[in-house]
Amino acid sequence: MWIAVISVLSLVTACSTSPTAASESSEQSHGLVGLRPLPRIAADRSGNHGGSWAGTPTYEDQKGNYPFVAEHLDTVFGWLDGDFRTKRVFFEYYWGLSAARDVLDPDKNGLIKTIRDWESKGGLIEHILICREYLLAIHRGFKGAQPGPFTEDTRILSSQDVDDIRKLFRDAHAKGLIKHDNYKLILMVEHPSFFAEDTRVHPVIAKMEGVAYECHQFNRHWPLETGWSKPEKVVKGAQWTLAQGKEYIFYFGPIIWKSKQYHDFIERDWLETYWRAGLPKRHPRMHYYLNLFPNESGRGRPVGPESDPHSILGFTKWVIEEIKMNGVH
Repeated sequence: MWIAVISVLSLVTACSTSPTAASESSEQSHGLVGLRPLPRIAADRSGNHGGSWAGTPTYEDQKGNYPFVAEHLDTVFGWLDGDFRTKRVFFEYYWGLSAARDVLDPDKNGLIKTIRDWESKGGLIEHILICREYLLAIHRGFKGAQPGPFTEDTRILSSQDVDDIRKLFRDAHAKGLIKHDNYKLILMVEHPSFFAEDTRVHPVIAKMEGVAYECHQFNRHWPLETGWSKPEKVVKGAQWTLAQGKEYIFYFGPIIWKSKQYHDFIERDWLETYWRAGLPKRHPRMHYYLNLFPNESGRGRPVGPESDPHSILGFTKWVIEEIKMNGVH
């Protein structure tokens, strides 16, 4: 009897200190599919990233129109009020924007506040996509923003950054501010393979749970064959990450819509090109998160219903079927 009690207590302890909201099953043959839904509600139409969002479609308007995605989506960014059944969330966080934001007092730290906010709403933190967003931040009013230690990719954190954040988690948990004493930190990188190629970065990756790479269908990422996100570079970074026993998030989007570069299902074509090039499609630590906010021509793409294969929710449905259901439609 005492052995059984000890086993149960050990399990409870392991769950309370786990850096993830959901345990990773060794039997699972695929990773997670996540979505960043924007604009969620009418108020989000005040956004203007990549052009004014005024009049753009919202997820709120599609209530009841995406039962398949609502049931099968694994993680969601920024919205627990939609039809999605999951409570597992991921979010982006920029370290190094200001000293006040990064203060190591858990009562005042911005990252701890973000975790508290989501947990207070019932969110289960799955992944924290974190980096130093120096180049973007200095143009958005954060004059004190500081780059990471590598000029080749200034998003990459330092080892000390990671140590400081881990200590913040422990201190905040000890004070009862957050539910766990550790969370999964996923390094959001700018370069598709520098982190894998340069051994100076490897000690930083070793302290984190994985890597996330953003792949857009815009600006320097275009065209796919010769742009910033050309498949051989992305595949090299992903395969190296998985070989280290880490998680890899392919953070895909925003995607284009009706424009001179558009053709039907170009968003699917890009993913299929990556898969043919060797990007793992189904692997327990290989995740596909869709960053499908309205950007430039993408602002005209319909959000739903999921029965429309050209809509954002229709594309999300296709990705879920491809990753989690072996392409059975």
